[in-house]
Amino acid sequence: MKWIKIIALFILCFSLQQCMIDGSKESTTTEQSQDQKTILVYGSDECSHCVDFKKKLDSAGYEYTFYDVEKNQSLADEMLLKVQESGFQGYISFPVVEVNGVVKVNPTLETVKQAL
Repeated sequence: MKWIKIIALFILCFSLQQCMIDGSKESTTTEQSQDQKTILVYGSDECSHCVDFKKKLDSAGYEYTFYDVEKNQSLADEMLLKVQESGFQGYISFPVVEVNGVVKVNPTLETVKQAL
């Protein structure tokens, strides 16, 4: 069952073009201090959207942590839980980005900048 979720996410990554739907809500699983800014990126090294997004973050000089959910089932489960808790409704496409506890599905770089 867990691998079905991963395969479905992988298929969505390649079948959906730039679906710019944002879901947001404070994540209850991540504790953040007011002065600590964090960016967590969930996706796949095989996903062109993820690779492009990481390049944009690098070019903008942002520090982030990337989690390849295809290589780690517990990270995939964590990502799905965070998306579910955010109240997001719709197709999940990569990358899924958490900015200071706020979950965004396939956000633009501008959306990430605003969340910081």
